[in-house]
Formats: sequence, structure tokens, C-alpha cells
Amino acid sequence: MATIAAFGMMVTVSTVAAAGFTVVPGTEHFGVGAGRYLIWYSVFTLSTAAVYTYAGRLLERHGARVMSIGGSIGVAASFVGMGFAPNLAAFYAWAAVLGVSWTGCTYLVATHLTTVWHTHSRRGTVVGIVATGFSFGGFLWGLVFPPIVANFGFTGAFTAIAGFVVLFAVLPAIFLVRETSEIISEVPGSAEPDARDRGRRLTRGFTIVTALLGAAFFLFALESAFVSVQPAVYDNLGVSATTAGLLVSVYSISGLIAKPILGYLHDRLGVIALYTVLVCLFVLGLPMIALFGDLGSGVLFLLLPVAALSLSVPTIILPLVTLRAVGQERFAVVYGFALSAFAVGLAAALPLWGLIRDLTGSYSLAMLGGAGLGIVGVLISFAAYRVGRSLRHDADGPGRPASVASTR
Repeated sequence: MATIAAFGMMVTVSTVAAAGFTVVPGTEHFGVGAGRYLIWYSVFTLSTAAVYTYAGRLLERHGARVMSIGGSIGVAASFVGMGFAPNLAAFYAWAAVLGVSWTGCTYLVATHLTTVWHTHSRRGTVVGIVATGFSFGGFLWGLVFPPIVANFGFTGAFTAIAGFVVLFAVLPAIFLVRETSEIISEVPGSAEPDARDRGRRLTRGFTIVTALLGAAFFLFALESAFVSVQPAVYDNLGVSATTAGLLVSVYSISGLIAKPILGYLHDRLGVIALYTVLVCLFVLGLPMIALFGDLGSGVLFLLLPVAALSLSVPTIILPLVTLRAVGQERFAVVYGFALSAFAVGLAAALPLWGLIRDLTGSYSLAMLGGAGLGIVGVLISFAAYRVGRSLRHDADGPGRPASVASTR
């Protein structure tokens, strides 16, 4: 049941993509340009980054049920508030609330639930299947949201998003989220620590690993901006609007397939072989689109599945590598910090991609640079894995229970 709830949380992540459809009605609603309207996304992303680390500590203290119920209700309320905001100031304020609430019912809690309940040898495959929720949601939005926006306008669009969150996040959080008592129980012999003290205790000695993972997540975010600017990239390559919409759908479907594949590769190949495959994917993904995308939409249809594999790395491989590096007990705290770095990277990446387009006339340099930095991120995350495994051997010791001291 908790796995189904985790899938719903990953579906909820796709609501940010749905909010992209509100740019035109939003600018008309507030009487501003797209630049001023889209400040909400920066407010949302930076507020998410500011609280993700603390969210990990709260998750360790209170468990996933409390976090997911509070977070999902907050997300739904935020979308309603944004839809009825009387001015931009109120709109931005609700975006900040959205960012804070987001940490309680999306990546962090969904991955935590999946890894807590699935400790078997196919854990990576399950993580991959759960992560397809984002692509599933994106596919649904592409089908149903344009007519909703056309018929119900700005306020109706945000109300519809809120209803979507209630269906896929609030109700599953209330009725389906359960967590093993072992993960939220206190360490024997310790008094009840507050969230901050517990987080410090868990990460003591793992500062280098945490910093390396944060750097890797930040670098991956610089490439992940492609997901948000896809339509603009296709337009820049001379693709018609109809074909561009089809390409977005193809990318979403490719993500549905790619994420379980990456999880399966994690389970079957071993880390070194997996990282070799990942470097090849980064070379064959966005760089090929940058170099050969202008040859026509047929080439793009061939290259997008490969790009979907490489762009799925942050949501599949990195949480699994984090888990292997620091262990289940430390996972929420360290992964929360890494997600903060990822959110900061996204906040920097989107305007950077736009700036490169303005200076060079295309997104090719951004795609090439993002892929190159992605390879660097792969290498840094591998270093974090090696250092973390060594530290865990020393810190946890051979006498710890397998469910806590081992992640397989």
C-alpha cells in the first residue's frame, strides 16, 4: 500500500509541468509579461531548497505518514491559493508555501517509503517503477489539461491541479501510507533527540559524502532543465507545434520505460558496470540532440528515448547510490540535503539555458554543457559511493542488523 502511495507522490511531482500550461492565461490574468509571472517558479524552487534538509530530519523523527499528510494538504491548498491570488505578491507568497509543502509529499518521502519497504534484491527496479509516476502524470496532463485551461481559465486550471493533488497525494497519504516501526524508532539507550540533534548524529563522519552527493545533484540539475524547456528547444530546431507536442508525449512514454530499466540495471550490473553505462548514456543523449537535432523530427524521435534514460538518472540512480553510500538510517537526512542542492541547481539552470539561447541563438551549447556536467556528476557520485561504503564499514560495524547496517 505504501508503494502505491509513493507512486502517487511521484505523479504529484508532474503538477509543476502542468503549471507550465498556465503561463499564457497567467500573464493575461495579472497583466504582466512571462518573465515576471515565472518568478513564482524561482520562489517555489528556492523555498523548496531552503527546507529540504530539515524535511529529512523531520521525516526521521515523525515518519512518512505525518509528513505526507501535512505536505500533500499544503500542496493542494497552495495551488488553490495561487489560483485565487488577487495579485502577484499573493501569488508569489503561495508559491513559497507550495515549495515548503512540496518537501513533504514528493521525491524525499516517496523514495524513503520505497526503500524502507523494499529491501530485497529488486529494490532498484521497484524504485524505477515508482518513479514512472512523474512520466505517467506528464502524459495525463498533456492529454487533459489544454482543454481545461481553454475552458476554465487561470483559476480553473489551478483548482484542477489541486484536485489532482487530492486524488494522487492527499487520499493515498491518509489511507495508504504506513512505515516500518524500525526506521522511526529511537536508537537503544538514547533519550528522545530533537530533529536537529538526530540529524547531526546520523551524519557525523559523513560530511564529505554528503557534500559530494550535493555537488552531484547540483550538476545533474543543470542538465535536467531540458525537461522544462523541451517545447522551446523543439521550436528552436524548427519543429512544428503539433510535432513538438507529440515529441513531449514520446519523451513521457520513454520515461515510463526508461526508469524501470535503470532500476533493473542497478540491480543486475553492479555499480562499476552501471556507471560505465551511464557515461555512455550521457554522451549519446542530449549531445546527439544538440549535434543532429536540426536534421528533422525523425532524428529526434530516435534520440529522445536515450535522452530519457540519461535524464532519469537523478530520480533513479542517485537515490539508490545515496542509499548504498550512507545506509537506510541516514538516508532521509542526507538525501534531503542533496535534494536541496538539486533544487538550487534547477533555479540556476533555467535562466542559464535561456541566457545561452539569447547569446548563441540555440540551445545546443546548453545541451552539450549539461551533458558534460552530468558526466562529472556521475564521477562525483561514484566517489561519494566509494567513500560512503568505506565509512559505513567503520561506523556501522559488522555487528549491526542487516536491515539497518546494510542496503544490499
